[in-house]
Amino acid sequence: MSPRLRAGLVMFLNFFAWGVYLVPMGKYLTKAFPGDTAVIGLAYGVGPLAAMISPLIAGWIADRALAPRKLLALLSLVAALLIASIPYVHSAGQFQALLLAHSLCFFAALPILNSVVMASLEDPAKSFGSIRLWGTIGWIGSGLLIGSVLSRWDSEIATGPWTFRLAGLALIGVAMLSPALADPLPSKETKSSGGISGYAILGDAKFLVFLVCSCLFCIPLALYYAYANFFLSTSGLPDSESWMTLGQVSEVLFLALLPVVLVRFSAKTVLLVGMACWALRYALFGYANGASAMLLTGVALHGLCYDFFFVTGMLYADKLAPAGMRNTAQAIVSWATLGLGMWIGNMIAPLLHARYIHEVDGKTVFDPMFWLVPAGFAAVLLVLFSIIFRDNSRLTTETA
Repeated sequence: MSPRLRAGLVMFLNFFAWGVYLVPMGKYLTKAFPGDTAVIGLAYGVGPLAAMISPLIAGWIADRALAPRKLLALLSLVAALLIASIPYVHSAGQFQALLLAHSLCFFAALPILNSVVMASLEDPAKSFGSIRLWGTIGWIGSGLLIGSVLSRWDSEIATGPWTFRLAGLALIGVAMLSPALADPLPSKETKSSGGISGYAILGDAKFLVFLVCSCLFCIPLALYYAYANFFLSTSGLPDSESWMTLGQVSEVLFLALLPVVLVRFSAKTVLLVGMACWALRYALFGYANGASAMLLTGVALHGLCYDFFFVTGMLYADKLAPAGMRNTAQAIVSWATLGLGMWIGNMIAPLLHARYIHEVDGKTVFDPMFWLVPAGFAAVLLVLFSIIFRDNSRLTTETA
């Protein structure tokens, strides 16, 4: 098996494992713990909380102590065992504790996976998208498997234990393949000085502004990940897990387009487009009022939203990171975005849930303000980022 194929397969399995339980988890929780309005926000806040704790530690270990590919394998194996054990707990507290333990391992492994893959590419800005694409395909596969294939045999599959067991099986595959991947080479500076301080990254004003704005932008983003699937199902779309994969299909298309865009436009311009699409998506959901066209357009914007914001952000961090600090740089970005920003958003989610989601005649109804509040917040951040962030450099100048 070629290194690129192996890296793509690991990406596929890793994101399959993430998507197969994360997307339907809101439905699972409403059935497992009915009447608990805080359980969804708290459960989706566990991952971001873990992302604030473990990636920085794992990034430091990967840069200085243990080979990243071996650390990735170890973390994935432990994460697999923990997620597969979730169906055997019977209280919300036990569920949260086990999910937190799993998330500590999974989010520690995620930035290491990015750095290991990037280290194998001559020009990550040109080639990373084609590898990351397999992660998107894995997420699509998880949604179609649950929403369109297995649901034909068991209509309640999304609210049952198999989503967590499938995640565990996929992560075992990641653990088995990871030792054969390549490790990022340490720099001469890292070897001679015993490591470069994290201040070498955070001391860069451009990177710090990017980091703070990305963190703030992920506050409203948390609502999409926690409630989008639930929202679509209450809006009358059947097999919502399958419809959610429309976003990943668009992600495939825009991942292919991203290298061409990065050649012609600055990182700032690409990030702004991604941020604008997030604000537009929330607005479409807010004004949809059950209109399938607006709902599906909002889902289909995912490619622009994710690729132009998150993938470009990963590449920007990789470019600015000093030699020997790329694992740490990816961990810092994960800490600020998937960690702090998403955690704050999920702590706010129960407040919005209690105020803007109601039961009317036995049916769940979303008030438009549930989505218009994050739309307005994202629009304000978009304007601030365009003014404050002053780096107009491009990530690559080579023809894609």
